[in-house]
Amino acid sequence: MSTELKARNELLIRTSKNEIEPFDRRKIVESLIREVNLPKNIAEEIAIEVEAGIKSLNLEFVSAPLIREIVNVKLLERGLEEERKLYTRLGMPVYDVTNLIERGSKENANLQHNPETIHKLVADRVMKEYALLNVLPEKLADAHMRGDVHIHDLEYFATRPYCFQHDLRWFLKNGLKVDGTGENTAIAGPAKNAEVAILHAAKALAAAQTNFAGGQGLDFFNVWLAPYMQGKTYREIKQLAQMFVYEMSQMYVARGGQTVFSDIDIEYGIPKVVSDLPAVLPGGVVKDSITYGDFEEEAIKFAYALTEVYTEGDYVGKPFFFPKPNYKLRKECFKKEGFDEFMISVHKCVAKFGTPYFLNLLSGYLPDNVFAQCCRLVLSPDAGDWEDFYKGCMRTGSLQVVTINLPRIAYESKSEDEIFELLRERMEIARKIIDIKAEIIKKRMESNSLPFLTQDVYGEPYYRVEKVVRSIGFVGLNEMLEAFIGLELHYREAWKFGLKIVKFMLDTALEWSKETGLRWVITQTPAESTAHRFARLDRKYFGKKAIVRGEGNSVYYTNSSHCRVSAEIPLFERLKIEGAFHPLCNGGMMAHVWIGESSPNPELLWELTKKIATKTLVGYWAYTKDMTYCKKCQKVYGGIQSSCPNCGSLEVECYSRITGYYQRVSGWNEGKRRELEDRYRVKF
Repeated sequence: MSTELKARNELLIRTSKNEIEPFDRRKIVESLIREVNLPKNIAEEIAIEVEAGIKSLNLEFVSAPLIREIVNVKLLERGLEEERKLYTRLGMPVYDVTNLIERGSKENANLQHNPETIHKLVADRVMKEYALLNVLPEKLADAHMRGDVHIHDLEYFATRPYCFQHDLRWFLKNGLKVDGTGENTAIAGPAKNAEVAILHAAKALAAAQTNFAGGQGLDFFNVWLAPYMQGKTYREIKQLAQMFVYEMSQMYVARGGQTVFSDIDIEYGIPKVVSDLPAVLPGGVVKDSITYGDFEEEAIKFAYALTEVYTEGDYVGKPFFFPKPNYKLRKECFKKEGFDEFMISVHKCVAKFGTPYFLNLLSGYLPDNVFAQCCRLVLSPDAGDWEDFYKGCMRTGSLQVVTINLPRIAYESKSEDEIFELLRERMEIARKIIDIKAEIIKKRMESNSLPFLTQDVYGEPYYRVEKVVRSIGFVGLNEMLEAFIGLELHYREAWKFGLKIVKFMLDTALEWSKETGLRWVITQTPAESTAHRFARLDRKYFGKKAIVRGEGNSVYYTNSSHCRVSAEIPLFERLKIEGAFHPLCNGGMMAHVWIGESSPNPELLWELTKKIATKTLVGYWAYTKDMTYCKKCQKVYGGIQSSCPNCGSLEVECYSRITGYYQRVSGWNEGKRRELEDRYRVKF
């Protein structure tokens, strides 16, 4: 066809359908009417002008994107800006795609450079552009682009919600449809043995990840699976624990070539809050006479087994990064025989790898149970959650996170009143963005494009938009305080004003919750890339007025309400300063204890954990140990090393906790890598 067309001297078009066709200006007219509802006479005028312009260039071939851009110029010449926005083409420059293919990206440290990741990153760019151009009103889109706020997981804004915690009992009792319907995949019935139960747990998390942007969690992991461990030896139970952890660490299929971002909550035995609940037994059988309290021994063995698996690491001794294990500290546990011994085993894992996280239910402000997933989402159940809990399918999560740039508010304010006026204004922007997200997810569920979330649970959808929380985060409280009152967070005067700031945010969220009947929460944003992005933008817009950490391109803001990472503050003073903000962050919090390369005594670490749990308000924390893995020796060493301390090889990979999870340092962005250098580590 093309040879014949060339012979006739016709202008050829490389179409968006990857075909070659003769130029036909009627298609421009049709597309303008269809896509932007332009009057036919104006569409025809534009098409004639475009045709004349293209033919004057004497080109052999013209691409569809080029024609569209010329049409956009004609729309702008007529003052049709809104129509131009609708008609514009989403995409990436060839140079940028080449860079992604050849060099990858460091926006998300959890992404390896591989073909799936390349496709994800290209798609991400298109979907981010789509959200900013076509989904969000210009004022809200501009607020994100300027850096007043940050919309997390923008690439998924138009298609899926953020994160979720699941109730494994539902899948154990009812079986598993990984696509939500069973129309495209096999349907599994209730697990009749432990191996299948373990696989159901892993596959439920992987399946859910395809419908969510963020982390997936399983609460009471060892408790709900305890009935399946009955009659098994400890060796068999450990094999099952190993099977699950390896499965979650090797299913390299999530979101463009990642393992599933996952959490499991581990209990010491059966807590009182669940002990009288009828247990889901193998085969999905439920008998009122058999409760979870009957499986205390099995739950403890499984908790030990999971802990040992995490402590041993993988085949070459590297730590497991997912699923993140959250250990709940309850008052009742301290009265149980063997609890100290168990926690010392947990702290052996802390000393070796820093893997465990701790949820502090001794804090006084957290209830008998909390739900935790992602990097730091910690939610207290409401009355409806407890109702679901007792019915056997408690599920909750966050719809969307939007983060406020706090330092910028200080740069733009001349008085305390202005601080709070601007803060309220930025929170209102975040609220509008999240309200839009809620309507989007409702539409996606109505159109069946989130099939896992629309499966039926007791006559209602698995995912309920009105039940999940709406999360507003914040970054850079430390720099905000330094800019406004000249002191950092670890000075008492600044600390008190910082508490006032976050309390104002919480009060506003509670006010909105009362007003709407929805759950608005304040969270300490993980800010893996956000802290770096905000700092870069503020240095660009505010010059020397911007107070940033690092230098050059390696700048960042201090995360949420943390003290500056390089501040040489005694550990307990730091934790008391930061812990005071945890009760105000009803959507999630996190504290870090940087232990560097040291390998402290597990017994002493356990004593420290008890002290943190009982003497501070810290609700959720982790110990972070830096590590270096030698690819030649296949061994792990403490600390960040540029070469192997054993064989001298330069083929090493360093690991540390970037925000709420461990990952390769080579994949971190420049701001986070500088923060890693700056961290003040505790000496043991």
